[in-house]
Amino acid sequence: MANLSSTKTKLVIVEGIPGSGKSTLSRYIHDILNMHKIESELFLEGNLRHPADYESVACMPNQELDKLRSIYFDVFHYIDPFISLNGNDSLIAYALAQQSAQNGIPSSLYEEIQRYEIYDGVSIEKYCELMIKRWGSFVKDQREKENMMILECCFLQNPGCALLARHNAGNDRFIQHVLQIGEQIQELNPILFYLKQSNVRETIERVKTMRSQEWLDFVIWYHTEQDYGKKRGLHGYEGYIKFLEHRRELELHIIEQLPFQSFIIDNSDYDWENQQQIVSNIIMKHL
Repeated sequence: MANLSSTKTKLVIVEGIPGSGKSTLSRYIHDILNMHKIESELFLEGNLRHPADYESVACMPNQELDKLRSIYFDVFHYIDPFISLNGNDSLIAYALAQQSAQNGIPSSLYEEIQRYEIYDGVSIEKYCELMIKRWGSFVKDQREKENMMILECCFLQNPGCALLARHNAGNDRFIQHVLQIGEQIQELNPILFYLKQSNVRETIERVKTMRSQEWLDFVIWYHTEQDYGKKRGLHGYEGYIKFLEHRRELELHIIEQLPFQSFIIDNSDYDWENQQQIVSNIIMKHL
């Protein structure tokens, strides 16, 4: 374990299954730091400008990109500012481009680019390569900063979705990938808070009353109708629950092996007053 008492913590990670309270806790930590005049940045799930993850970013071979550029030459000026080279590929922040263009990008072009989405449209090997490089760049940048970064769900949940549910890459590949990232970020002396739910079904029953039917339909499809679910015969809501139970056990196993301090907090009863006090005490020790 890293000795956090002697080195400043520059990264806080918040993880847990959907509905465990990751966003609530992340915002609370951000508020604590603000209250104590500690400069910090908070990046929640879905942030298009995430510094350590890819949200709505495609990785397209340059040859394919050139073909699209020739076909859609009259609108590519909307996309060019959001392209960065990555060897023989280009990374395209297509959702940011569309947002900037105020929907001026034709849906046909948008869909062509989206086919190469990093989480869903590239190989396992390419996904892992891109994510390891992304985290490495994040560490390099954060090393030079004085502020603290708070990141939600991108360390365990998102790789779990990609490597397990999407690609069925296997438990070992998932564990290896996360531990490799863990080795990269340990120099930032991270603290990880894991909100543990003892009963996955009760948690999802609760959260589905607070979110849309579209959300529920999507997560059920994502976790049961792709490689992992199909090969295990998972179906519908029950299949989604089974996947989350499996992912939770793998995440707890990974946490035992991390080279930095992690705190597992049982948040089954959503006793936020108690949980926030626990987290506040931990954070204050490491400012």
